[in-house]
Amino acid sequence: MPETCKVYIVDDDRDLREAMLETFEAANIPSRGFSLATDALKEIDPEWAGVVVSDVRMPGLSGLEFLNQVKVRSPDVPFVMMTGHGDVSTAISAMKSGAYDFLEKPMQPDHLISVVKNALELRRLQLENTKLRERIGWGDLKSRIIGRSKAIRMCRKEILAVAPLAVDVLLVGESGTGKELAAQCIHDFSLRQEAAFVSVNCSALTEANFDRELFGGETDYRGRAILAEGGTLFLDGLEALPEDLQLRLLHFAEERTVKYDIDGSVGKIDLRLIASVKSDPQKLVSEGKLRPDIFYQLNVVQITIPPLSKRENDVFVLLEYFLREAASRHNLKLPSVTADDLRPFKRHAWPGNIRELRNAAEKLVIGLPVNFHTTSSDMDLHPTEYDEAMEAFEAELLQNALLKCGGRKSEAAEILGIPRKRLYLRLRHHGIS
Repeated sequence: MPETCKVYIVDDDRDLREAMLETFEAANIPSRGFSLATDALKEIDPEWAGVVVSDVRMPGLSGLEFLNQVKVRSPDVPFVMMTGHGDVSTAISAMKSGAYDFLEKPMQPDHLISVVKNALELRRLQLENTKLRERIGWGDLKSRIIGRSKAIRMCRKEILAVAPLAVDVLLVGESGTGKELAAQCIHDFSLRQEAAFVSVNCSALTEANFDRELFGGETDYRGRAILAEGGTLFLDGLEALPEDLQLRLLHFAEERTVKYDIDGSVGKIDLRLIASVKSDPQKLVSEGKLRPDIFYQLNVVQITIPPLSKRENDVFVLLEYFLREAASRHNLKLPSVTADDLRPFKRHAWPGNIRELRNAAEKLVIGLPVNFHTTSSDMDLHPTEYDEAMEAFEAELLQNALLKCGGRKSEAAEILGIPRKRLYLRLRHHGIS
């Protein structure tokens, strides 16, 4: 079975099965057909990035029995149920058992493709979140929100404190400070970590697309809020929403209800809301850019993401990290950077925050000049603080590598990507035995 297969079609009706295979082929969606659910079940595993489309009435395992076994074997794989006319009660039972959606025969090809594409997008988000957790390792927020300043240590403490709580969160921070990363960390360290984290750019929402983008509004499209059910919906740049759309969002935040297209009923949706604004929310309220009612609704917990200018010497800690990351990604050597080269980094105000610093590191690795527009007030800072910061950072880096390797210097040198002789010299320099 090719790993690129995205859809398993399970139906004992050969003609319908072949027609669906042709439909997916025309849409460039790789698919495979099965006449028996037991055969399809053997091919499904928890890491498969695909969707099951199955009939209800089949010989052997019925569609509902097949659904239940798939949920035991691979609970996150989206399962779309096909029903005959008059089987709405069966479809509702399937949804309660964990089916992603249901389709009533005969199906329009466009509707079928739309439902499956939405299910595949949900599956992609699920697997991305799983890979992210595997890559970063659990319990180490320092490896994701990097820095040693008092401001960022307090920020990490607040994120860890609020993450497991069943409360909404308002993040406040300038552009480029890492608000979406903070929201992702709150989700990943919460009890909702197994469900999806879905981000919405509020500046892209308009009167014309608001309902569709958030709630779907049509049977063939699932909005971002629906995709985030059980998980977290991140509303980035809340102040960018017009006042009337803020009011509609307020109603959803208060009620957490959606209208189901299956039977027209209104049901509760379980998700956590995290919103962000770029400046003091009280000032935004007074300026009329943020409705006071939605501010008070979402401001259960408020966390400030500090700008880079308020993070002491974190600029050099982050620069070291971004340089190594960019060099590894481009397969290039670390650039030779002197203290004189880095003095402007200390003087610069960093209006673009971490995003601007990351871009500067990228330029250094590629070999492009980094130009700063400094002011006269910037010149009052002392460049010698850079040397102290880098010395402390290197000492901590060496100690962490040794601890991770149980004191074995050869392994520590491999982790750091430096020759053993250089490691010995730097350990001696810092007085680390």
